[in-house]
Amino acid sequence: MSALYDIEKADDGTSYKFTTTSGLVYVAYFTEFILLDVNGEEIQVVSFGFACDRPDETKRHDSRVKLTIIHIVEEFFATQSDEALLYMCMDGDGKGRNRYITFGRWFREAGGLLEKYNFASRDPKARFYSSIILSSSNPQKQRMIDAFYYTINYWGL
Repeated sequence: MSALYDIEKADDGTSYKFTTTSGLVYVAYFTEFILLDVNGEEIQVVSFGFACDRPDETKRHDSRVKLTIIHIVEEFFATQSDEALLYMCMDGDGKGRNRYITFGRWFREAGGLLEKYNFASRDPKARFYSSIILSSSNPQKQRMIDAFYYTINYWGL
C-alpha cells in the first residue's frame, strides 16, 4: 500500500483531489498571486492552498494526508524550481493559526531543498498567517522574500 493517497489531477493542472480512507475529500489548488517589490514592480508567484470537504470531521493524525500534500508541493517545485509558492491561512473559522502551525510542522518534517519564510500577524484582530516557500537554488530567492514581506507591510497585515 502506498503511503500517499491516490491523487486525481485536474486537466488544467491547477488542482488536485484525493479521498482519505475515512471518505474525506481534499482539494489542493494553485492560483496566481501578485507580490510587490520595494520599487512597486509586480512579481507573479503562485499561491497554494488545500481544503477538506468536511473540516469538522478530519482525522487529527492522518499521516497520509501530510505525505500527499507534501508530495503535491514537491511535484510543483520539481517542474517549476524558479517559482515561489505562497501559503496563506485566513482565520475566519478560528483555526487559521492551527493550520499554519500544522503546515509548518509538515514542512520541517519533510526536509529537503526548499526554504520557508513565515509571517504571523501580531494583531489579534487581523489573525493572518502566511509563508513563502522557495527552492534554495532559486536565483530570485532574495528578491521574492523581500517582496513577500514588503507586500505584507504594504497591505498593513
